Amino acid sequence: MSRIDYSPESVDILVVDDEQQNRMLLEEYLRPEGYTVRMADCGETALKMALEKAPDLVLLDVMMPDINGMEVCQRLKNHEATRLSQVMLVTALGGSSAHVQGLDCGADDYVVKPVRRDEFLAKVRSMLRVQRLVSELHRTREALHLRNGELEELQALKATLSQSLVHDLKNPLTSMLGNLELLSREIDDAKKKRVNRCRNQAARMHGMILDLLDVAGLEEGRLKLNQETVPADELINGALEGLEGLAEQHTVSIKVELISPDTEIHGDRSVLTRVLDNLLVNAMTHSPSGGVITVTCEARAEGVEVSVTDQGTGIPEDYQDKVFEKFARLELKDQGVSANRGLGLTFSRLAVEAHGGVIWVENALEGGARFRMILPSVEELRLYEREDDSAGSGNRTARTRSGTIAG
Repeated sequence: MSRIDYSPESVDILVVDDEQQNRMLLEEYLRPEGYTVRMADCGETALKMALEKAPDLVLLDVMMPDINGMEVCQRLKNHEATRLSQVMLVTALGGSSAHVQGLDCGADDYVVKPVRRDEFLAKVRSMLRVQRLVSELHRTREALHLRNGELEELQALKATLSQSLVHDLKNPLTSMLGNLELLSREIDDAKKKRVNRCRNQAARMHGMILDLLDVAGLEEGRLKLNQETVPADELINGALEGLEGLAEQHTVSIKVELISPDTEIHGDRSVLTRVLDNLLVNAMTHSPSGGVITVTCEARAEGVEVSVTDQGTGIPEDYQDKVFEKFARLELKDQGVSANRGLGLTFSRLAVEAHGGVIWVENALEGGARFRMILPSVEELRLYEREDDSAGSGNRTARTRSGTIAG
């Protein structure tokens, strides 16, 4: 499947504002960057233009005379043709209540007038990157459904790891973990701390070996996913269990933000727990002493987003795709960064993609690295099932989530 062209000149941005001066200002910021810019002076016109050609990004004024920006945003997000378009509210309304109201109507971000050029363009670039990933995710899911009707099927890749060696390493480590567990029950507290540290490191080695096994299985298409309905809060809490000691050892704390607490994911509970565990251990490894790791969960139109953010040094943009490669090693001595990230992130990428999801990393505005993944929601799965049923009955054009975009 060919990748989507996202050179600047191929990006389509729709600017919506009833004030000509505001439209011209945003156009003045955007055109030198090479973007294609279309403009609408009211909500009604914007909806018609978006239906004719879905924009990659909509810059939407809130206070307009015919249809306000909140309602325009809701219609865009509810319509099948435009639900994947990114929407940034450009508003004179400040304060957290306006921000919350904007996000509730489906907006992906917002910026407050007067617009500052550098901050505005940085947000535009970030949103276009997300839009590219979401579009590729959507195309990948459609291709998987058309080909086999199942999200978990991937094209098999050549095996590159020796399975016999991995199994030989796994067995003695399992025995070592059992003996360390028994030993910790028989010694005094002064020695128990050291034994527990050895046990934690042995457990990490055991996890790395499991990653070796499962990376090979995923590449060969042999790892079968036992998919079920998994409440997002249970997935996060399950990954946090057993990490208290490691968090204490790294002197970090973990904060959970369930923006959408009742969200349900369609996936393999065990595999996704290991993915989240890998991301959390990676965050602990690269967090400063006393740092806070933030785990967030939010329902989006394209699935369920789960992110893990640390307060470390972050990852240079040129290296952000490389951290998911096998045995990726960052050697950035000039910046004081030297990190061996092993196979944990490789496993995470393959596992997320096996679910029909997408994972990427970016630097958080407040500092540190933010790993974000979008996983299929139960609602999204039901959408595809309803579409498949409609196609089977001869109505291949039926779309169960199409909304009304016209006024």
